[in-house]
Amino acid sequence: MKKIAGMGGIDRMGRRMTFPMSNRIWVFTGGAHGAGGFSENRGFRNMAGLFEEVVRWDMCGQELSGRENFVLNTARAGYCVDDILREFRVRVADYHPSAVVYVSGEEDRKLSPDALRSGLASLRRQTEAIGAELIELPAAEGEPDPLREANWLLETIGADLSKVSVGDEGLLTLAPATETFASSGKLVLKAEPMKWLFLGDSITHGAWHTYGYDSVAQLWEKYIREDWGRRDDTVINTGVSGATAKEFLERLDVRYEPYAGADVVVIMFGTNDCCFPGVIDRALFRKQLCEIVDMVRAHGSQAVLRAPQPQREDAGERATAIVPFVQAVREVAREKEVPLVDHFQNFTALQQKCPKAFLGRMSDAVHPNAQGHYRMFREMAYALDMVLEDSMVSLDYPVSAES
Repeated sequence: MKKIAGMGGIDRMGRRMTFPMSNRIWVFTGGAHGAGGFSENRGFRNMAGLFEEVVRWDMCGQELSGRENFVLNTARAGYCVDDILREFRVRVADYHPSAVVYVSGEEDRKLSPDALRSGLASLRRQTEAIGAELIELPAAEGEPDPLREANWLLETIGADLSKVSVGDEGLLTLAPATETFASSGKLVLKAEPMKWLFLGDSITHGAWHTYGYDSVAQLWEKYIREDWGRRDDTVINTGVSGATAKEFLERLDVRYEPYAGADVVVIMFGTNDCCFPGVIDRALFRKQLCEIVDMVRAHGSQAVLRAPQPQREDAGERATAIVPFVQAVREVAREKEVPLVDHFQNFTALQQKCPKAFLGRMSDAVHPNAQGHYRMFREMAYALDMVLEDSMVSLDYPVSAES
C-alpha cells in the first residue's frame, strides 16, 4: 500500500505555496469531512493524519525540527465556515498556528455561494491577522478520499512526494475483539471541551510503522469524539521519534509549553532511554519521569503514564535493558498515584500465550504495527475505565497467527 501517492494541485487562488518545514504548527479545521471520524475512515488515517505522516516523517529525514511539525485537528461535524469564524479563537488562534487548513464539506454546501465566499474571505482575513497562512481545501466531488486530498494538500505546499515512503501492509479489517484488560484508575471528564496531550518517542509519534493506519493518539481522537460524543475535544501529539525523557525536558518550549494546561497529559518514555548505558540509568530516568509528572500536575493537568511494550528477541540487548525502565514507570505511577497503561504487562501476556500473535502486532524489533497500535489503544481505554459497549473498543484487528 502506498501511504501517499503523488497528485498535482495548487490552491484555490492559483498559487503553489512552499513552506519551511521546521517547528510549524498546522491546524486543520472545518466540518465533518475535516474531522474524518471513525464512521468515515474506520482505522485508516484521515486527511490530517496522512498529512502529518509526511510533514513529520517523510519530508524531514533525521532533522529534529522537522519532526516537530505538529498537526492538530479542530474540525467538528455539523460545522460550516460561519461556525468556525464564531469560534475562531478556540479552534484556531489559541494554538498559534503557522498554517490553517480549512476543509470544506457538506455543511458548507448548504450555504449560498455568496455566503460561502464571504465566510471564506473573512476566515482568510482573520487567519492572516494572527500571522498564519490559510489553505482552503475545496469541497470533494463524490465520496471523500483522504489519500487523494492529502496528496493535493502536500502538492500545494510544495512537498517532494518522491521522498514519501512506501509500505505493503495489506488491507486491514476490524472484527469483534476478544481480549479485555485491567483498569488502573479513572480520569475526571469535564462537561466542557478538553485537550489531550500525548508526549513520548517514536511509538507515540506513530510514524512509518502503521502504513497509513491510525496511531494510538489518532485512534483516541476518533474514540472520544465519536463514541464518547466529545466532538469539541482536541488531541495533540508532540511525541517525536528518537526522544528520551531527557531530550523532552530540553525541548519543553516546543513540545510542552505551547500546550501546558492540557486537561490530560499521556506520557510514555523508556524505549530509547534504556539505550544509553553510562549516560541514562534507571535512577536518572525515574527522576526525570517524576519531574515530568510533577510539572504537568503543577499546570493543572491529569497525568497518565504508559509503560512501553516489550521488544522482540532480535532487539538484542535492548530487549532486556528496557525491563528496569519499565519497572521505573510502574514505580512512578504508584508513587504519584497516576493511572498506568501497562503495555509491557499486556503484550508480555500475549507473547507468552501465543508468540506468533505478539509478533503479528510488531512492525520490527522495537515498534508496534497498526494492529499493535490498535491493541494499545484498547489497553488504554480499559486502563482508564473508559470502555463503552458496541464502540471502537469492541473491535480489533485479527492477527492470522492467532487462528
